[in-house]
Amino acid sequence: MEEMYQTYKDVAEFRLIYIREAHAADGRRPVKYAIEKGINEHTSHADRCKTAEILLKEKTLNIPMLIDELDNKVGEAYSAWPDRVFLVRKDGTLAVAADRGPWGFKPGLDAAEEFLAKFKKTGKEPDTPAAERADSDSKSKTPDESP
Repeated sequence: MEEMYQTYKDVAEFRLIYIREAHAADGRRPVKYAIEKGINEHTSHADRCKTAEILLKEKTLNIPMLIDELDNKVGEAYSAWPDRVFLVRKDGTLAVAADRGPWGFKPGLDAAEEFLAKFKKTGKEPDTPAAERADSDSKSKTPDESP
C-alpha cells in the first residue's frame, strides 16, 4: 500500500480508515503483533487513535489516516471489516469495490493500481470498471490462498 501511495499520490488522494481492530490481543483471533504491542479491543476513541498511531509508525505508513468512531458506523456502512479496498472516481462512483479481506484485499489493491496506472499515463479515468474484476478475482480464491 505504501508503495502504491508513493507512486500515485500526485494523481489521487489516499486515505486509510482505521476501523475496529481485527486481531486484537484480547479478541477472538489475536495475532502475535497485537499481543506484543498490547493492542486490545478498543474501549475508547483515544484507544483507537493510539493504536492507529502505533500502526502508522511501526508499519512505516505515510498514508493519511482517518479513524472510525467507536460506534463503527463507517466500517459497517462499507462492510469493511476486517479490511477492504475502495477506489472512488472523481464523480463519486466506485471504480474499485473489492471483496472484504483477506481474500478481496490483494485483488482490490491490484485493481486499484491498474486503474491508477492507466489514469496517471493518460490523464483520463479508465472506462472499464475495475471493481467487477477485483470482485470476481477474489471469489475464485480459497482460504488457503489468502494473503
